[in-house]
Parts: sequence; structure tokens; C-alpha cells
Amino acid sequence: MMKKASQFLLKGLISVGLITALLIWKVDMAEFVHAFCSVDIPLYLMATVLFFVQNLIIAYCWQIVLVAQRNNVPFLRVLQVHFIGSFFGTFMPTSIGMDIVRAFSLSRYMRQGVDAMSSMFVTRVVGFLTNFAIALVVAFPVAQATGNMKILQVVVVMTVLFIFGIWVLLHPQFLSGLGFILNRFGMQAIIAKIELFQNSSRALRHEKTSMFKLVLMSLAFQLLGSYIIYLVGVSLGIPVAWYHYFIMIPLITAITVLPLSIAGIGLREGAFVFFFVPLGATEAQAFSLSLLVFAQWISAALAGGVVYWLSGSKPEAEPLQEEVADS
Repeated sequence: MMKKASQFLLKGLISVGLITALLIWKVDMAEFVHAFCSVDIPLYLMATVLFFVQNLIIAYCWQIVLVAQRNNVPFLRVLQVHFIGSFFGTFMPTSIGMDIVRAFSLSRYMRQGVDAMSSMFVTRVVGFLTNFAIALVVAFPVAQATGNMKILQVVVVMTVLFIFGIWVLLHPQFLSGLGFILNRFGMQAIIAKIELFQNSSRALRHEKTSMFKLVLMSLAFQLLGSYIIYLVGVSLGIPVAWYHYFIMIPLITAITVLPLSIAGIGLREGAFVFFFVPLGATEAQAFSLSLLVFAQWISAALAGGVVYWLSGSKPEAEPLQEEVADS
């Protein structure tokens, strides 16, 4: 318990340190205040409404995978767990902390608890692959038109590293190597769970119709996500072309997954400044953009808090076996 508390405190200090460093050395406070005060409120509110629509889409993506696993969990239940996960996971280490909370919360409604984690994992992997695919499609003509191949090279490298990481994680030899280490510490139960997770994830490749549907919905989710952040940028008056958002947002999203800070705080802000300033945004505008995007996340977390409060401290588990039998 003390170790976990220490890690949480350390990552909290990293988040605070990164933001403080940005404010001191990178961001002109007068420009920052001016950028924040000049936000086009109606446009930002429209972007926030679309952000909640995007949440509906990702919840539906998750349900597609659950149904493919023969887990007949109602969409409203998936949506409830999705928002409650936003509430409890917002300040967990890395931006995928809330996905872990969601999977754990949904596992009580599953025939096999591991399906909750594997379904969330597959949903996110397909989402990231779609995101990188969009970035590659946009980055290639932009690199040719501008003569700047660095952006394309970065996208290619990050895409290859991501695919390689997923391949290693799901490869049987990964379990063999990890099993050798865990066996020495008497952790055979963990090995069995990892094997179930791998099998559950790999089995979904045979559900071609569901996976095709998931790819299409993930494409809609990712395109809408980049467009939402573009609208937030326009509301701040940031002079960056729309197509750059479809290249940079996937890279920023990948960076915030790194378990170095709480919910990617600090990393996200630094990434926005790093990628958007060379494109014409000021440090203050890029920093403001990251904060306004994070504010949308907070609004989803607050909505999740309301959902959690209205649903009681612990949602009642439904008789899932009966639902599956009836379907």
C-alpha cells in the first residue's frame, strides 16, 4: 500500500513539475491569460457536445467487442460503466487508467471476468491502429507537399513500435518468458490469468464481421476526436491547418499513455506545446489548447460522478447468464 502511495505521489509530483516548468520557461503568462480570455465560447461548447457524442461512440465500440465475445451486456450498462470509469480513472497514472477501472467495473457482469479486460484492450488497440492509419494517410501527402519528411518518419516509427509491442504482448513466447520469471516467485495464478487474457484477445480475430464493424466505428471515433480538438483550436484562434491535427493528435494520444504522470497531466501539455508551436501556434495557445481539451475530460468525469451517485454506490449485477441464454 505504501509503495503504491509513493508511486502515485511521485507521478503527481512529475505532473506538477512538468506543468510548472512549462509555465515558467515556455509560456508567457500574459499571452496565456489573453488566449484563455479570447476563447470563442459557443464554438468551444459545440466541441464539448461533440466530445460527449464521441463518448457514446467509444462505448458502442466496446459493446461490439463484448457481443462478439458472447457477453450480452446492455448498451446502457456499458455506457454507465464507461462514464463511472471516467470519474474514478481520471487521476490514475497514465491516460489508460480509466480503461482499467472500466474493465474492472464491468467484469462483475461478465461470464468470464477476463473478457472485460480483453474487450477493452482490443477496443483500444483497434482505436490506436486506426488513429495511426489516419496519421499516416494525412502525413504522407503533407510531407510531400512541404518537403518535411520528419513528421512522416515520426508517425511511421511510432506506428511500427506500437504494432511490435502488441505483437510481443499477444505472442505465446511472451507468456513463456514471463511465466519463467513469475514461477520463481510463486505467481502461477497470474500466469493463468495472462494466458486467459491472451486467448480471449486472440480469439476475436475470428469474429470478422464484428471486427470490421469495430474498425468503422473506431474510424468515426478517431476522426471526430481530431475534429473536436481542431474546433477547440479554432475557438482559441490558433493558426494551424486542420490536417495537422489529424497527424499530431495520434502522436499526443500515444505519448499520454506513458505511465509517467497522473492521467497524462503534464505530458499532454508538453506534447501540445512541442508539436503545435513549430506549426505556428504560440506557447500560450498550445498550452491553453491542452487545458481546454483536458477540461472536456473533466466534464466527462463529472458526468461519471453524477451517474455513479444516481446508480448508488455499487450497481446491481444483472443475471447475465439468463440474458445470454435468452439472446
